[in-house]
Amino acid sequence: MSMHLGRASALLAAALAAVASAPAQAALGGDVASVLRDQQSLQATHSVTPAANYDLYESITADGMRLREYVDRSGKVFGITWQGRRSPDVAALLGTHAARYLEEAHAQRGNHHVLTINDADLLLSVVRLPRGWRGQAYLPSAIPAGVNRAELK
Repeated sequence: MSMHLGRASALLAAALAAVASAPAQAALGGDVASVLRDQQSLQATHSVTPAANYDLYESITADGMRLREYVDRSGKVFGITWQGRRSPDVAALLGTHAARYLEEAHAQRGNHHVLTINDADLLLSVVRLPRGWRGQAYLPSAIPAGVNRAELK
């Protein structure tokens, strides 16, 4: 029983560390203006790569964290991916979906290295790697027509 509680505590601690580890990011479902503010607050190098149905805003911090924000033609963030030695502020990345993430992190009892949510309105995966973090979050209904989720990495 104490080992089970230890794992749950470790998962909750990891989720809270992820929430508090880096400055706020553009919220999933937010607008392109928030992406531009984040690029400045992260003090990261950044680039914009246009695709047929969206623009990819990519920021890379001095310590190597890579944040990719996918913005549709109307200026809405429909997907976010990240990887690096530290995690961005996942709750801030998720905006209005943060409560769902924190609820799942608190409720999950098994593997404290992987957290996934696969709902109709939110697809999320956060992975704690041996030397860092990797994650992705998408709003399935907001992915532009003609965009394959596999190209969003």
